[in-house]
Amino acid sequence: MKWLVICLLAISSAFLAGGCASSNVNPAVARPNTGYVDFYVTITNDLFWDVTDMASNRKVFSKFRPLGEPILRLAFTPGQYQFQVTFLNRVIAAPGTVNVDARDGMVTPVLVTLPPVGPAAVHSRSTYFGLRGRTSRVSRTETVNYNITAEPQPPLPYRPKEQMPYFIPPS
Repeated sequence: MKWLVICLLAISSAFLAGGCASSNVNPAVARPNTGYVDFYVTITNDLFWDVTDMASNRKVFSKFRPLGEPILRLAFTPGQYQFQVTFLNRVIAAPGTVNVDARDGMVTPVLVTLPPVGPAAVHSRSTYFGLRGRTSRVSRTETVNYNITAEPQPPLPYRPKEQMPYFIPPS
């Protein structure tokens, strides 16, 4: 019975690790049996990235703060993937969807753009408790609504992020 449990744990661990992404990696050299996908924008570094693998409907990266660098690099087992890209700190009309071929020892760049599609209003409600009971305040903030586009570029030989042709040093 003990061996059965150990075997089941080992099989489930191998199954789960097989298709998983590594979170924002940048090794000096490519790992064996690993393809990399670089999501990058050219306009700003203050985005809160959210990337989902559409085949498994699983988040492969989500962070409620900026990366602090212009490239989000994720590692995958080689193969075909479909990703949905959005940002948690922007009003998004339509997330970006992209099909990517992750190749062993290569980096597939994906250029992500945020074309504005018009104004948006964000409504928020705050509730306070004080001496005179409960008070609610509703506020409205004007902002911009974006569509996201994500376009795969031709795969490149692996290099650290800082050596990629689309790398823009943070300012």
